Order: sequence, then structure tokens, then C-alpha cells
Amino acid sequence: MDSQKTNELYERFSHLYRERLAPLESSKMAWGFQCGNGWYNLIHKMSKRITNLLSDDESAPAIVEVSRNEDGTLYVDVRNPTLAIADIVETAKEQSRIICETCGYSPAFLRHQDGPQKGHIACGRCARHNASRTNSKAPKRKRRPRRASDIEVVKR
Repeated sequence: MDSQKTNELYERFSHLYRERLAPLESSKMAWGFQCGNGWYNLIHKMSKRITNLLSDDESAPAIVEVSRNEDGTLYVDVRNPTLAIADIVETAKEQSRIICETCGYSPAFLRHQDGPQKGHIACGRCARHNASRTNSKAPKRKRRPRRASDIEVVKR
């Protein structure tokens, strides 16, 4: 996720993402959100629902990592989760199965073909866009100038 959206989530839900300042040995939130911009709304809604359940004590749940699973879904690691918070995180994970990680469009599907979208949840438009980007890198053939063979070109 880009830094502007990451900082917006950090500022809005500072108590929930307080692990971002912890060393990397204990928390991976210092790396930021390791997923595409399309899941911003999903993460924002999940954070808002969790914040409504939080208390302000030190043992309150904190999000330690937000990234993408190997199966293409959202992965959220929470420290000290309650059952209600675990349910909210599981709901967000299930919703990420049908939301494009790049643009946020729904429906989207897990892409299995080789290429930049392999293992990502992507809508058809983003999958086609990224597939055409890899195909356009083929070298272009040089074209010969169109001239009749019996015409002689004289330079002045």
C-alpha cells in the first residue's frame, strides 16, 4: 500500500497500530501494509470495527502485521485478540477473496496463470492490464521504408 494511505491508517487508528514503532523482531508493522491499495477500504472498515471494541489499557489488542497470504487473501496478525476481534479479522479475510488487491473492485478472483498477478486476487481489468504490460516489452520489428524499386531518390 502506498505511504499516504498507510500514514492515514496509522494516524486514524494510532492505538490499534501502535506496534509500528516496535522493533522488527517483535512486530512487522514497521514494514507497513504489505498489500495493494485496493484493500484500503477493507482494512479501514476492519480497523474501525476493531477500534469500536477496544479499551484503552496496555493489554488491548494491537495489530502486528497486515500482508497478503500465499493463497492471495488478506493476512492480519493481532496481539491479544478477543473472540469478537478474531471474528472481525476472519470476516475481512473472507471478504478479501473477492476484492481486487490493486483497484478494490468486486468481484475479483485468485489468478493462477504465470505473470505479475500470479497468486494475487485481481479483477479482469487489472489482470488484462498487467498481462498487456508484460507482452508490450517484446522488441518491435523494424519496418522498411515503402518505395517503389524503380524510383531513385536524389538528395539536393
